[in-house]
Amino acid sequence: MITTRAAIVAVLLFGITPFAVPAFAEEAKPADAKKHEPIPDPLKVVTQHRLKAGATDIAYTATAEEIDLRDGEGKQTARFFTISYVKAGVARAEERPVTFVFNGGPGSASIWLHFGLVGPKLIDIPSDASDPGAPPYKLRDNPWSILRATDVVFVDPVGTGFSHALGEKKDEDFWGYDEDADSVAEFIRTFVTMKNRWNSPKYILGESYGGIRGSLLVPRLQQRLNIGLNGVILISPAINMAMLPFDVTGNDLPYVTLLPAQAATAHYHGKLPDGWPSREELLREVETFAGGEYLAALFKGDTIDSAEKRRVAEKLHRYTGLPTEYIVRSDLRIYGERFLKELLRDHGRAIGRLDSRYVQDELDKVAEMPESDPFDAKTGSIYVATFQSYLRNDLKVDLVKRYISSSEKAGKIWKRPEGRNHAFAGYIDVTGSLAQGTKDNEALRVFAASGYHDLATSYFATEYMLRHSGIDPKRLTLKNYEGGHMMYLHQPSLEALSNDIVAFIDGK
Repeated sequence: MITTRAAIVAVLLFGITPFAVPAFAEEAKPADAKKHEPIPDPLKVVTQHRLKAGATDIAYTATAEEIDLRDGEGKQTARFFTISYVKAGVARAEERPVTFVFNGGPGSASIWLHFGLVGPKLIDIPSDASDPGAPPYKLRDNPWSILRATDVVFVDPVGTGFSHALGEKKDEDFWGYDEDADSVAEFIRTFVTMKNRWNSPKYILGESYGGIRGSLLVPRLQQRLNIGLNGVILISPAINMAMLPFDVTGNDLPYVTLLPAQAATAHYHGKLPDGWPSREELLREVETFAGGEYLAALFKGDTIDSAEKRRVAEKLHRYTGLPTEYIVRSDLRIYGERFLKELLRDHGRAIGRLDSRYVQDELDKVAEMPESDPFDAKTGSIYVATFQSYLRNDLKVDLVKRYISSSEKAGKIWKRPEGRNHAFAGYIDVTGSLAQGTKDNEALRVFAASGYHDLATSYFATEYMLRHSGIDPKRLTLKNYEGGHMMYLHQPSLEALSNDIVAFIDGK
């Protein structure tokens, strides 16, 4: 069996950020000096805009502002930077839904969903997974923005974006499963109080690690803060870490849940030895095999006889395109990190983990694993550059401090949940928090979206997690799309996903 490297875990948690964009800290100051510095007033900039969405012309107010959290004694503990978009001309704000949006990481800001799917502007990036090239990059209007159905609030957790700790607190104090969820829940409470939105329909929308954060928010909002939710929207979610292909030591389920996405990837790159009438027919067969014959074979471990092992390996060859002998030597376990290199090894190329449509040439053509991730390399810079330009030119926000799009430090020191820090704590699984929320609130619905070419939080893993969660299937919507972890970079998937989210919010 193979134990994942720390670097792999850092990439997953996810924002996974999916992007390894370096986070540069501001010049350190002595702790005592920082503690006694006066805290400047929070920033707030309001601008007016219009968006053409199909036949609808939406006037909206964009507010870029800092919102402070306070402890029970009234002391400032953290300052969240947020951008909200609110439809203008609404007579009764409480009748208009509001959706709180965040990415993952942990340690990721919300710019990926902001400019990829949800907000009124989109990055102009090739839909076919080709290289977008060098600056200058462009933004364009997003007629598929969910602003059609809901006001939107983008959340940058503490230590990401411009959000940071205040007073005696440090950013690290907020870096943990419970600490992060507590602070984001308090931000939402503060926001709905300041903006008089307590009685509005409320949704939370999280991507990747945002699935864990979103699930942990449900009991905090509904039980602790009495903030009822109408829906939880999950994009490529991490919920149960035992299902995901990172720490696979002694755990066969990640091999099972990842296999259909590997088959979809091999089909996309034309590496399957047999012709298939359609990808859908391929995946139906692979899903049945994965949950049946394949799982049973792995369960036998070292007791499997050589004839059965060969039969299973030949089927895996048919579904993935990898050589049968390689699969036999791998004990039928196709490790996700190796697959990224192995699939196109004969072409000297590697594929992306978060979106396996992306490829690039490799310098070391015989290495076990890729040197870098093509998806990260080809999509990270365009987001950061366009956000900085948009912030100053469109929203009129002039902040000179560094915007932290992705903090690797946060992911490396993230604290485990309370009560799960002992020697036998095992994998993090928050499906219970999400499912219990649907029992406490019988109107709460859950929507989850996955991409066929996501080799981190695969579509089959998401289906497994949520179909074993105890959530009433009548209140659970599962959708799969062309593309990867950020399936919305594929234009047809963007349109379909956005329309599906709008329909979900509209209750259709």
